[in-house]
Amino acid sequence: MNNQKLITSITGIIVAILLFYSSGIKLPVLDKKTDAYFEEAISKAGVTYATCRIINASVSIIKDSDLQLEPGGVGISLAIGQVLDPIDDMTERLSDVLVTAITSLGIQKLAYEISVSLAPPILSICLFILSVFVWFKNERLKSFQKTILRFAILVIIARFCLPMSSVANKLVHEHFFSGKISEAKKELALSFAGLDKLKQFSLPETDGILGTIKNSTSFLKEKSIEFKNALKAMANGMGTIIENLLKLTFLYVGVFLIQVLILPLMVFWLLVKTANALFLTSYATQ
Repeated sequence: MNNQKLITSITGIIVAILLFYSSGIKLPVLDKKTDAYFEEAISKAGVTYATCRIINASVSIIKDSDLQLEPGGVGISLAIGQVLDPIDDMTERLSDVLVTAITSLGIQKLAYEISVSLAPPILSICLFILSVFVWFKNERLKSFQKTILRFAILVIIARFCLPMSSVANKLVHEHFFSGKISEAKKELALSFAGLDKLKQFSLPETDGILGTIKNSTSFLKEKSIEFKNALKAMANGMGTIIENLLKLTFLYVGVFLIQVLILPLMVFWLLVKTANALFLTSYATQ
């Protein structure tokens, strides 16, 4: 019996020493996939946010400036930017959702990195205490041992919760969200070309009243066609832009709920149940 306790105690102390000096060491497969997931998820959300801000900036430019048509000093002012209010509102809401998602992913990444650094030394201390307490059979110490064991199991769960949930998140994202988000972004970029045409529409300066009168027919005809095409492109694209902004908003709300809330909590719950079944139950029967 004493020989078994001696082997258990020495083994535990050796493992505790090894753990103490292994702070920050990452597991080859699981942690590599976790790092790749966080980097990719934050990067893609950031690109979408940048696209959203570009659209918002372009809409703001058009909204804040009336289009002035002044051939020969005869002025016509068109406040066409007001029709872009729905797009402006949708980009603002999508931006808020994306900022929330990026911030939440950043916090998860930080928590994961902290767990990688702190979990080994904390487990080392717990294991060292348990290895020493093997030699004692005091009821109070036994209760303290159970508390330490529960704490150690909680640390292990915290260490593996985010890596396991990130692997699950990556699978969910690849099979459900990724294709739909890419398609919505692609359609949004194509529809945005209409806004660019309108933003770039301008009338060149003329060479005075006489020059304007001389070239008025061809000049106005050319510019009216150009303006008509720009408005037509904008009108055709507005519905698609709003639709894809809504689609991206819904998708990223889903990403936030699943990746940041549902899957991490579900994995944590499963790990707690598994740990209780495997460790605490067997420990209680000893």
